[in-house]
Amino acid sequence: MRNSTASLAAKGIMELVEVIASINSFDDEDTIFVEKIGGKFDPVSQAVVFGMTDEELQLPTAEVCESRCPGKYYFLEVFLVKEFIEDWAINHKGCLPTNSEACHSLIFYAENDSYPAEFFS
Repeated sequence: MRNSTASLAAKGIMELVEVIASINSFDDEDTIFVEKIGGKFDPVSQAVVFGMTDEELQLPTAEVCESRCPGKYYFLEVFLVKEFIEDWAINHKGCLPTNSEACHSLIFYAENDSYPAEFFS
C-alpha cells in the first residue's frame, strides 16, 4: 500500500533522456512527468520522477501535475519503461536500445499508445 498521508518526494529534475538512461534507479511504482517543448515530448524535455500517494492515484493526472510539477505532463510509469526496454531486447536478439533509441521510441509509445516500427525490427 502506498503512503496515503505524506507526499512522496520527487527524485529531482533531469532531462527525459537522462531519466531513461537511469531508469533502473527508480522504483517501479514511480511515475514520470515531462514538460512538452513545442507541444511535444522531447529527449531534452525536463522530467521529474516521483511516487504518488493513494489519494493522488485517485485524482486526474492533470491535477497531480498542477500541484506537484506545474508545467509537466504525465509520461509513463517507471515499470512500463522497464518492460518496454526488456521487450525491445527480446525483439532485437538480446541487444538493448541506445538511450536515444529508447527515448525516441518511448516518446512515440507515450504519445500514440502503440509501439514504433523500430521496436519490432
